[in-house]
Amino acid sequence: MALLLCNKGARHPFYYEQLDIDLWSIQELSYVIYKYPVIIPPDFVDHKLSSWLRDELNMGILASKLEQFMNAGEDGNQERLLLMILRESNYYTQAEIVRFENEYKKLRNIEKHTFLNMLGDTYFRMERYGKAIESYEESLFLKSDFNVQMKLAGTYVTVMQYQKASDLYEEVFVSTGSEEPLRKLYFICKLEPSIRTIEKYLDNIDTESLAGWELEYNNVQSAAEHGTRAGEIHDIYQKNRSAFREHAKIMILKWKREYRAKI
Repeated sequence: MALLLCNKGARHPFYYEQLDIDLWSIQELSYVIYKYPVIIPPDFVDHKLSSWLRDELNMGILASKLEQFMNAGEDGNQERLLLMILRESNYYTQAEIVRFENEYKKLRNIEKHTFLNMLGDTYFRMERYGKAIESYEESLFLKSDFNVQMKLAGTYVTVMQYQKASDLYEEVFVSTGSEEPLRKLYFICKLEPSIRTIEKYLDNIDTESLAGWELEYNNVQSAAEHGTRAGEIHDIYQKNRSAFREHAKIMILKWKREYRAKI
């Protein structure tokens, strides 16, 4: 994740574990708070953060205010602390801060399984797929929900755990009779031919739907084959086979690192 460093940065960053990033300025801190309220833990603003603001950003006045409220130990303190940081950063308008305040209040009052579902959605958008899977699974443990099962299955597909995805899609179809999980099972069969769950349910699919799914898959495959990345790799292969092999090694290592980071 790349953030914009607006004011003078800290000599040492503040590491935010939930996002696995280093924060270097008050604006970056405010951006994370505003953009991802669902992943802000109830103890996010603590003495470690206030010390960083004082020592690294020379924001002693803000740090003292935060510590005063923290030491008071009042109910709802975290919300007030977050709002203080947002206002002090001068990165968001008052109207935006009010919108954040309203959203944060709603998050505090929703049911746990709903919150975990939203948390999974946030992690998925951030491409933190391992975290998304954990959140969806926790949500389902608290309450069965076919929509969350579909999201979890889709996340499994993203990290190429096709068997787990197939099992979930099949469960949703058997329970709901919906066509969408069958469509997903069809595509899994295309991606991983050894998983042939879809064959058990071919009698439930009309010819028109099958033809549409086949066309959809072929269109996506064609777009991938003629995409920019594929074109670049093809050009390297045509010009120099030895260079292609070296490039392939580098790309495979890069893809492996990216995959591991996401799960």
